[in-house]
This record gives sequence, structure tokens and C-alpha cells, in this order.
Amino acid sequence: MTKDEWIEIFSKPVNKIRVNELALYGSQNDIAIKDLMSITLHDTPEIAFRAAWVLENSVLCYEKNYSINELVGYYLKQNNFSCMRHYTKIMMFLVKRGKILMTKDSDKVIDLTFEWLINPTTPVAVKVNCLDILYGFKDYSDWIVEELPSQIQFHLKDGTAAMQSRGKKLLKHLRC
Repeated sequence: MTKDEWIEIFSKPVNKIRVNELALYGSQNDIAIKDLMSITLHDTPEIAFRAAWVLENSVLCYEKNYSINELVGYYLKQNNFSCMRHYTKIMMFLVKRGKILMTKDSDKVIDLTFEWLINPTTPVAVKVNCLDILYGFKDYSDWIVEELPSQIQFHLKDGTAAMQSRGKKLLKHLRC
């Protein structure tokens, strides 16, 4: 499938079943994964979102045919809130498996993730994922262990149910 064919598919709504089919295809073809990453920066937010959704499912469900450095590179370029949600899920996945800790851009990932966390316009779903990513980096950088609890406390003050649940869970882990 060419990049233009992907864009054509993503120009119309897709359902979860179709996303899973496309994710399987993407997992079997590194060119497809590279195209998906590229399309997540598309000027049309809906097209970018659908590509990010398929990319997330491809990476999380099939765990092959992707370059961690390329994923990190696209994460660092992302400015579409809908895509950020999918990319933060991918980063959570990579951090939990210790894969991202080995990249040359780990400091940049931490800085950008922290920026998204403190940005008042960042959607809650992205922020709660940012908490998990930063928690995953707690052993990588001392300042994270010092700063993360206060950020969690701040976000708990007026936080949604999702923020309350994730924040309290992470605070419990940080205090152990």
C-alpha cells in the first residue's frame, strides 16, 4: 500500500475492526509503518488521528517492524492532541518494556512529556499517559522523582476521574 492509499483510507472514518486489519498489515511491512508515522503529521487532523490510531495498534499488538528511534522522532514532532494520545500510549508501552530508556533522545522525550503534562490545554487523556511515561523514567533522572509527586498532587486538585485514579496509583508507587 502506498502512502497515498493510506491517506485515501484515512480520509474517511474507520472503525475498530478496520483499524485492527490495517494494524496487522502495518506490522508486516516496515514501509507501511514508516508511512503511518509520517501521516501522523498530516495537515488534516482527522487523517493524522486515524494514522496514529492504526500505528498505536500496530506497535502495541504486533511489536515488530518499527524503529524505536523513528517512533521517538515522530513523538517529538507531534502537535496534534488526538495523535498525542496515541503516541503517549506507544511511549508508555516502550517505557514499560525498558526500550525507550536506551535511546539518544530520552532527555528530549522526558522534557516534551513534561511540557505536555504542565500545558493547561493538553487533554486529560494525554496528561494521564504523560504521568505514566514520566513514572517509567523515574530511575533515569533524579529530578523526575522529586518533581513528579508535586505535579501529580497539583493535577489531583481539580482532576477528572481518570486523573484521580492514575494519579493516586502512581503516588502510591512513588511512596513505596
